[in-house]
Amino acid sequence: MITPRRVTLRLLQTPESLDQRPRLAATLSPLLTTGEFDGLRGALEWISQSGYRGVQLSAIEPGLRPRELSLSARRDLAATLRRLELTCAGIDLFLPPSHLTDPQHVSRALDAIEAALEFAAVLGRAGVTIPLGVEEPCEIRAAIAATASRLGVSVHLPVLHAKEASGLVAPFQASVDCASVLGAGVAPEELVGILGSRLGSVRVVDLWRSGLRGAILEPRESRLDALALRIALETAGFRQLAVVDARQWTTPRRGLEQVLERWSALVPS
Repeated sequence: MITPRRVTLRLLQTPESLDQRPRLAATLSPLLTTGEFDGLRGALEWISQSGYRGVQLSAIEPGLRPRELSLSARRDLAATLRRLELTCAGIDLFLPPSHLTDPQHVSRALDAIEAALEFAAVLGRAGVTIPLGVEEPCEIRAAIAATASRLGVSVHLPVLHAKEASGLVAPFQASVDCASVLGAGVAPEELVGILGSRLGSVRVVDLWRSGLRGAILEPRESRLDALALRIALETAGFRQLAVVDARQWTTPRRGLEQVLERWSALVPS
């Protein structure tokens, strides 16, 4: 006979809590350029089979550009992710930063951002990351905010220093790229702790002593305190998936495997 206490425990065990995979997502774009996979589906299958919970998409990747995808194609992608037990952790829209402020390009930039936000809404309201400084003047900032708020999607802006994020208000949140933050002379784990609820996304990527972006905990190369970062994320109650960003890595597939293994082995004392 099942006691009431046991019933309560079972109710508390949601699919999320039963998922033993690390709270990590992998960037899809670097894998598509290696030629190791059979297109988009093959790369997604590898990400799922490797043990990642989610995937970070790029809205400028051929085959994933929102304005080229019909609503049915977007829903098909969402269904594929569900079948593979993958969450869309976010969507990158890395336009040339000047296009967000240049009068000759700003209208097309807004169209692209709005299309990415609509794409994100179909994929579980994943956050959209754009290369816009928090304090940078931008005439379309209000229009971006209006569309994002209507769709219930957050917009993530790169932040290197805590003071930059002081004026962040919804739907804008901070995006912390650990390699970029290290390059600015800031400890990513400290920035994460200061940002708190203003933190929208984190990119788990090291800035090696050689100056390259790469996997965490690389012998003789690593600068990122990965354990401190993981503790900071857990302490801050960060519930999104941290993104292992393999862009510009020499061997993205191997690097993604290494990060998954090394991050999983980190055990806070």
